[in-house]
Amino acid sequence: MYSQVAKTKIAMRTVALFFFAVWGIFPAFAASLPQYKWRIVSSQRIDGRVMRQLQQLALDQHARIYFSHKIPNGRRLRSNEVVFVFNPQMMRMAFAEELGKESSSSQVKVDATIAEEGYLLNINYAGVSAPSRIRIQTASVKGLHLALLRVPDLLSIPASELATRLIPTPQSLRLAANGSEAVIADYPSFPLRGVVEGFYGRPWSQSDRLDVLRFEGQHRMNLYIYGPKDDPYHRKLWRELYPPEQLKLIGELAQVAHDNFVDFSFAVSPGLSMIYSSDADFKILTQKLATVQALGITNFALFLDDVPQHLVHPEDQARFHTLAEAHSQLINRLYAYLKDISPDNNLTVCPTTYTNEWGSRDYIRELGAEVRSDIPIDWTGTEVMPRTITAGQAEQWGTNLRRKPLVWDNYPSDDGNNALLNLGPLLDREPMLFTAVSGLFSNPMNQAHASFIPLQTQADYLWNPIVYNPQISEQHAITSQYGSDAPALLDPILDVFAHSGNDRLLFRSLFHETWTPIDVPKIEARISNLRTLIAALGDRPSFTNLFVELKPIPGMLSDQLNLISQSSAFERLPNGTLLWDRKRDMIDVVKLNAKPALDGSFSKWAATHPYQFNSQSQIVSGKELWKGAAQFSAQIAMAWDEENLYFGIDVRDADFSHHPSAQPEYAVRLVLDTAQPTAKQFGRLPTVFDLYLSPGNFADVPPKVYCEEDLFPSRTRPHDYNHEIHTTWKRTATGFSGDVVIPATFFTQDNFVAADRFGLSFEVERTSPAKVLLTERPSRIVFSSKWDSPFEIDPESPTTLQLVRLLGPSQESRLDP
Repeated sequence: MYSQVAKTKIAMRTVALFFFAVWGIFPAFAASLPQYKWRIVSSQRIDGRVMRQLQQLALDQHARIYFSHKIPNGRRLRSNEVVFVFNPQMMRMAFAEELGKESSSSQVKVDATIAEEGYLLNINYAGVSAPSRIRIQTASVKGLHLALLRVPDLLSIPASELATRLIPTPQSLRLAANGSEAVIADYPSFPLRGVVEGFYGRPWSQSDRLDVLRFEGQHRMNLYIYGPKDDPYHRKLWRELYPPEQLKLIGELAQVAHDNFVDFSFAVSPGLSMIYSSDADFKILTQKLATVQALGITNFALFLDDVPQHLVHPEDQARFHTLAEAHSQLINRLYAYLKDISPDNNLTVCPTTYTNEWGSRDYIRELGAEVRSDIPIDWTGTEVMPRTITAGQAEQWGTNLRRKPLVWDNYPSDDGNNALLNLGPLLDREPMLFTAVSGLFSNPMNQAHASFIPLQTQADYLWNPIVYNPQISEQHAITSQYGSDAPALLDPILDVFAHSGNDRLLFRSLFHETWTPIDVPKIEARISNLRTLIAALGDRPSFTNLFVELKPIPGMLSDQLNLISQSSAFERLPNGTLLWDRKRDMIDVVKLNAKPALDGSFSKWAATHPYQFNSQSQIVSGKELWKGAAQFSAQIAMAWDEENLYFGIDVRDADFSHHPSAQPEYAVRLVLDTAQPTAKQFGRLPTVFDLYLSPGNFADVPPKVYCEEDLFPSRTRPHDYNHEIHTTWKRTATGFSGDVVIPATFFTQDNFVAADRFGLSFEVERTSPAKVLLTERPSRIVFSSKWDSPFEIDPESPTTLQLVRLLGPSQESRLDP
């Protein structure tokens, strides 16, 4: 048995060990204890969503919440005590007037819609740097939610620094002369702000979507449109109802959106196969939406983008004069159906022509005239991915729409190339754009979490674009999302994928043809450096999601570099660089001695050594569909004289038939750069023409010449392509043949002379009309004159075109590949 002394020593030793153990963990324990008292004073019941927001704020700020129905009087507040006074649910119009008076210098017109998300903050400091009382006035629970987003900054930023450190900058900030009070009047500049999951490629995961919705709620966004192109039930299988398990996931998204004050909008895209005149198809569409509405969803979007631009079905052709007429009746009918079910239901529309870059202006004008004025219509800007968007451009488009457009901004989308991320801040959206549009939402990258940095800068812009600073906003996004030390790790990666970063331009040369050398050793070094930079994120838990998305990028770049390095289209230079072999990309055209007979027959061109399309290696799309030259092949001849450039075309198509439609399935594409010498700069140039030629169906569909026209930049002169470019087509036993004549005047010159040079590439295409209605994209076989190139023909990059040289009659043509 132990003696009493021994027992006492053991007891003392145990107490000491316990004391030191507690002492060791006390700092962490103490840090978790509430350090502040928040007294919440409200005469009304607080919305459950705001209650959860308050509880999370208190947890983050180590505060304990107390509730009261009146402001404590007669007692001096302690230094660690803050009183929040809520005055919600004011009359909206009266509150709009009060906001307007307090922020009289703001250029935003405060109406009832804006006032719903506005708030007034009166912050009292009582002689100390931290607030002692924050009084919040709002007209709705949304305004209260947005006001609470300001609280962490108000508690940590001294009153004297609020004007420079609050991001986004509030619409109005007024400080008392003695520093005892600050008054903030704040509200959004754009009424609709958010994201659309509308890209091509692998859709986001459910976890990604939930994170995006929470992100939106924390950054003052109020709209999420669900419309991933490769969700089959959204587009390709739009007629089919979502399986129960997937419908449950959509319901979860709608609930989380509601919890975060985000309006969840469900989009459907039926235009690939819908018969617009069919009551049966309309019923299928409404049944689809009914299953979604049962989840509590009241916002819907009808996507009619990237569908046939003309009426396809005989039933529609018999009933409607134009596609716009068909779409207008569908839109108005669907809107009426939704409103009959519930006045809370809303509808937005993405039309078939959604950009200035291409499409029918007549379609847009007719749609604007016929569609109800209270239905928002989307617009991507002057291009699908515009460099700038201005108020003037929006006003011009709005004139066609007869309403302010709703901007679908395709920045920072990267569905064209997932290896070239867009991580820079939002740039070149005009500060006054909000005056000319009804809202703006962004189409992010396939990488959801990598999108958060540019999306946060967009959120700052949408709240107050007048004072938006891209660089400050980007740095704030980095530190607020990942911590104060994050810039050291992230800035070098962001520099790689900035809008005009040197490494981004270097990597871009792997995917876009250039006439300058590709510096392989330099690119390999940059890829290795990028791999090291990304690997450093793997050790930080806060970067887990971002690291997973960035990790594959170096491998994708390396794969593309290997593809180019193995291509026979490049010369290997001694210093390790690769240079596009211009000699292999040359097309020589011989001068004619006499005018040809333009009768559509191909026999007269046999002596010009026509370019033959009869090998699978020349196919750039649809190799798996090609069954040999007897099924589909072609030959194209070229010649010239002083007045004209001639093309002789002969197409063998065993199944040649034309779908009776106002939209011909184009057979020949000519991408022509009329500049001499060929333009080298990148971008839409008025000298480049993307021409599509169709023979028609030799019955009720006439021949046609179509150009992917654009308005920015405008052509130096208007064009009537069907009259300027002369075509003669002839039906043959094996398909069809034709003559195409492009005059020298099209090149803005009086005549052609030997040694003239210009850019040109061409394609011959066979489309299966019967399958156009059933698949995501038409079943096509496309032969290309750039068959040996790792790069596609790109009218926005004239360097991708081949170089045509006009030779004298005695010189030998090098048209053959």
